[in-house]
Amino acid sequence: MKPALLPPAPDLRNLGVMMKILLAVAALVLASLLVRTDGAGTVDTLAETAAWSIPAAFATLALGAALQPWWSRARWPSATLAALAAASTGLLAPLLQHNAGTALRHTLLAAAVSGLIAHYFSLRARVLSPVLAEARLTALNARIRPHFLFNSLNAAIALVRSQPEEAERVLENLAHLFRAHLAEPRRWSTLAEERALARMYLDIEQARLGERLQVQWQDTAPEAARLPPLLLQPLVENAVHHGVEPTPHPGPLTIALGTLKGQLRLEVRNPLPPPGTPPRPGLGIALDNLRERLALLYDAEARLTIEERADERITCITLPLDTGPDVSGATPARPPK
Repeated sequence: MKPALLPPAPDLRNLGVMMKILLAVAALVLASLLVRTDGAGTVDTLAETAAWSIPAAFATLALGAALQPWWSRARWPSATLAALAAASTGLLAPLLQHNAGTALRHTLLAAAVSGLIAHYFSLRARVLSPVLAEARLTALNARIRPHFLFNSLNAAIALVRSQPEEAERVLENLAHLFRAHLAEPRRWSTLAEERALARMYLDIEQARLGERLQVQWQDTAPEAARLPPLLLQPLVENAVHHGVEPTPHPGPLTIALGTLKGQLRLEVRNPLPPPGTPPRPGLGIALDNLRERLALLYDAEARLTIEERADERITCITLPLDTGPDVSGATPARPPK
């Protein structure tokens, strides 16, 4: 019998998690005033409660973030976080000049609140885990479009007699691209792998669109940067499908990969279709899927933005730069010939 999975622990180094915890503490402080029946000394009570609860919350976050690698692997992370909150509040008691009774009451209350908050994050992770699988299926349906498969095969068929080597290259890239999409789900990829998949896709579309597709790369990001798999290629595919393809004249497609202030930036710029062009089916599905994946993996520390200017659309993903060892265990994608 397989052992049960341990309850997931919140990442106290994540900005979104820290904001949620602080907002929860502030909401509890305000809620404590609503249960008072006398209505007297509301301002004084609010100041007194905030004077110890807010510093205790910050101290718990600081201690928990410092000990994150240890306590997140504990058997019962909710109880462990409650113990950290009790320790932080107890250490603050002399600074706040609390007597023994008040210090004990505040320590127990901080432990109970911290345990409940940690349990909430545990339940949230369990509820969202099916969403991860559903998001993966949605991503496959959104990215591996039938039109892309048929157009790629038709392009290869058209090249078989006149340019057999080109047809072979298109089919090889198509096989590698589909293998990457249908591989077992994994948490991390590298920028080198993501770049290779995007180049394979563009190589296929180049054989189909010809001179209408003009690609420009601006690449200064480290190849070892870690990021979720299948993040760049859907951005590029969305730009080709909704920007370059409906534009009758040659359209420049710019892919800029770089870093800024400790953040990894993936930016794709594509031309806008002529005014009056009806939107193509599926507009926004892949981007909504990417937003959901980023929210699940990074919370508030990653974002996807879309900006439309006079003649182009700029889609940008910003996420924390991580150049640690790749733990995906995946074989790097082979770049196109």
